[in-house]
Amino acid sequence: MCPPTRRKLLTMTATLPGATAGCLGTSDTQDGSERTTRRQTTTRTETADETPATTEIGTATPVPDGSAGVAESCRDGYRSIDPYWVVESYGRLAGYILRIEDQPISVGETLLATLENVSGETNSSGNRGKFDIQYRDSDRWRTIFGREEVFAGWSDEGVRHDPGEGFRWELTFTQDGASDAVRHSPTYHVCAPLRSGEYRFVYWGVTSEQEVENDYETDYGVAARFSVHS
Repeated sequence: MCPPTRRKLLTMTATLPGATAGCLGTSDTQDGSERTTRRQTTTRTETADETPATTEIGTATPVPDGSAGVAESCRDGYRSIDPYWVVESYGRLAGYILRIEDQPISVGETLLATLENVSGETNSSGNRGKFDIQYRDSDRWRTIFGREEVFAGWSDEGVRHDPGEGFRWELTFTQDGASDAVRHSPTYHVCAPLRSGEYRFVYWGVTSEQEVENDYETDYGVAARFSVHS
């Protein structure tokens, strides 16, 4: 598994062509996601309670259980990734808001997550592939993703977002559908069939004050919780 990486690059101007985020409605896609701007929709910013609840948009909720474990089982030929990122808050972090739209959902329906820059100025993040989906079992959060033995890991290029812009991820919430959303690495897939329960979408490509204070030794992320029905 790739060790944690320092993300000082994220405060710098992106150097790759096409790295700057675009607007909602663009047909540009990568890693199963699209760029997004503000739009009117039904959204929720999740709390740390066991039952997701609607809170004021933009509220940052501390997370008592930010770490996640490996998937309990993976299909043949795969092993769980080991999430080294830690969820610092639900809803808002480092000038961004993460939302899950139109939830709860059922297995087989569309999961739509958006990350929006609400800092009021141009802000940077990692690439849109730095996301995880975790489920709550009886004792802790666990990732749903696994990998083959040969795994390239995640790159550290920075992406700039103007105010109101960010990322958009849209995927079919099934084992194959969620696997397609991480096609930036063909060796990175969902370990097992997805089922009903409590989940959270994690984006760990932002740089928080706590991360800077800790000299970038830990990757912190923002999360949004959602429920899945059978």
